[in-house]
Amino acid sequence: MLGNAPDPLTTSTAPAGKPYALVVLLQLHWFIRLRWLFAAGALAALLVERFMLLAASEERRPLELWLVVLGVAAVNLVWTAVSRLFRRQLDVPERHKHRTIRTGQFFVSVQIATDLLLLTCILALTGGVENPMSLFYLFHVAITGLLLRTWQALIQSCWAVLLYATMCIGQSQGWLDYYPFLPHLGTGAGLHDDPQHVIVVVTVVALAIFGTLYFMDRIGRVLDRREAMLVEKNAALEMSQQAIRDLQRRRSRFMQTAAHQLKSPLAMVQTLANLIRDNIVTDEAGIQATCEKVVRRSRDGIAQVTELLALARVQEADPHRHRESLSNVGQVVADLCRKHALVAKDKNLHLQWQIPKETELLAYVHQTDLADCINNLIENAIKYTPDGGSIGVIVLCGARSSIKDELPPPPATHSDGCGVDDFIYVIVKDTGIGIEEKVLAQKGGTGAADSLFDAFRRGNRALAAGIPGTGLGLSIVREVVEQAGGFIHVHSRPGKGSTFTISFPAQGSGPGEVVRDTRSSEIVVEHEAADS
Repeated sequence: MLGNAPDPLTTSTAPAGKPYALVVLLQLHWFIRLRWLFAAGALAALLVERFMLLAASEERRPLELWLVVLGVAAVNLVWTAVSRLFRRQLDVPERHKHRTIRTGQFFVSVQIATDLLLLTCILALTGGVENPMSLFYLFHVAITGLLLRTWQALIQSCWAVLLYATMCIGQSQGWLDYYPFLPHLGTGAGLHDDPQHVIVVVTVVALAIFGTLYFMDRIGRVLDRREAMLVEKNAALEMSQQAIRDLQRRRSRFMQTAAHQLKSPLAMVQTLANLIRDNIVTDEAGIQATCEKVVRRSRDGIAQVTELLALARVQEADPHRHRESLSNVGQVVADLCRKHALVAKDKNLHLQWQIPKETELLAYVHQTDLADCINNLIENAIKYTPDGGSIGVIVLCGARSSIKDELPPPPATHSDGCGVDDFIYVIVKDTGIGIEEKVLAQKGGTGAADSLFDAFRRGNRALAAGIPGTGLGLSIVREVVEQAGGFIHVHSRPGKGSTFTISFPAQGSGPGEVVRDTRSSEIVVEHEAADS
């Protein structure tokens, strides 16, 4: 009957703490099994007592006791049927788990309240205040403390005290009939008629009930916290395993693509060299042109190897190095802009940069990696912007969004100094060809980020225009930014230009968490229809 029950220990959506224990109890019919054992044991004890101990005696157990014990079995039949129906609701989607837990708590509360009533009836028919079976109240209270919420368990405890006190006082005042605990030994010690004894026993039982509830509730809370920690650690472990699998797939795809990309210039160099070796090209002008092509292809291959080594260095390095490094972002950006100014001027591009002079903008990022990041962005802006265009580089400091999981939008203006949780932003704008929609897997989301920032990813417009490039620059940018605990925001309009914004935790905000392989980039693509 229970062999096909799902194991809550192996389900990733299993609740933690008290709800977890509640689900286990409902799935295994634990309460119902115990009730069957009690009913069978009580009937067996009554039969043994009837035919062995009371056979020659005129004393008999009251018929009501037999009816109550049979009532326990009858009520348990009802609970069994209800439990089978409810058990189907345990395997529900995660969004309905809380509703299922609430229903389960109500179901268990009704069972416990009914059991307490039946237990009181049994005690009343078997000696009342003289019956030591009142300890079973503590058993039920312990169960409520471990399974139900504190207020629910408190209601059940008050219900138990009320039932026991009513029974004891009722027998003491003669409202209820008294039946001896052991009929074959006589009518008992008559303690039920002693008001002082009744008061003491009721007080002790009440204190024991509430004391048990207190300690079980405290123990349950500690177990809840431990269980929550285990669930959190298990979720983190699953995320790490998924990240490792994703990294393995990316590396395998990267190696295949890198081999193919490096093979192309080498094959072309071999073909051109064969033309000279086999005397197919013999005139001096032809040889000179062929040699120029060999040099150009060799230069392309060297550039790819250089960027591959840079990407490998970033990927294999310890991400925590950024936490121990402070870089002057403004100084790095200024040096790179001055370096690229002549290249931009030769291409008739207007390159300008804005860096606050009155504030030293320090960020938690390794300086070499920071320079690689910004250098790739500026090179791309120059490369993909046609003659006569403009490029702007802005460095500023601003606060992150108050929503933890929301990416920090680029601030509109620079704030004076960097405070707690602030970021230093580097914004690179161009009026180039933009990013076409086909480059993106989808609009926004991790799929789009992977599409744009994957190694060797280049757009069709760049390829059609014959713009040289390896397609590795943005991969390096993403690795560095995410390892440093920063974020990337991309805004692009095909044919109008692109804006890349990278951010790093500012000094004073504390080093950023390593979010490597989380693909925290965000892509925003505006279509031409947005202008109309």
